[in-house]
Amino acid sequence: MSPRVDTGQEILIPLYDEEAQNKLYQINWRQDLIARHADYYLVIAANLTLSEQFPFFIAAEFYRDSTHAHPKHITKVGELIEGEGYKLRVDSKLQYGQKNADGDLRFVVYHDKERRPFQHRFIETAIGSAGAGMAQELVKAFGYSASGDQIAAFLKNFVGDYLHTF
Repeated sequence: MSPRVDTGQEILIPLYDEEAQNKLYQINWRQDLIARHADYYLVIAANLTLSEQFPFFIAAEFYRDSTHAHPKHITKVGELIEGEGYKLRVDSKLQYGQKNADGDLRFVVYHDKERRPFQHRFIETAIGSAGAGMAQELVKAFGYSASGDQIAAFLKNFVGDYLHTF
């Protein structure tokens, strides 16, 4: 089993910047028979406890500089590390998705937990919205080595399971 993000560990979310702006994705799902959608940024965060990096999805309204007044904005829940990002402890404010019960390919999501998309919505949107080169890069960010045909097989690892709360 590879190292994974877990409860109680400290993580570092990068500062909102021009690079983050280019990684905005619209996640679509159905909840209570209603089509829903929300914008999320995909960033590579650092697990300070394990000295590892991992994929982190954050709701746009919790991350953009222009929405810093939101009560759940990253600036309100994280400790600013000047020039680096926001440090926070992994707890029940975060959710995660993963390939299997062993925690392989775990990614973390910070959003309004009233939203209930399946975890595969994050993976398929990020990979499907990206160009071919970026899709390969995203698959690698999830710790998986893949070529074109293997990306579809990779997505099947995340089908039909809701996000889990730490």
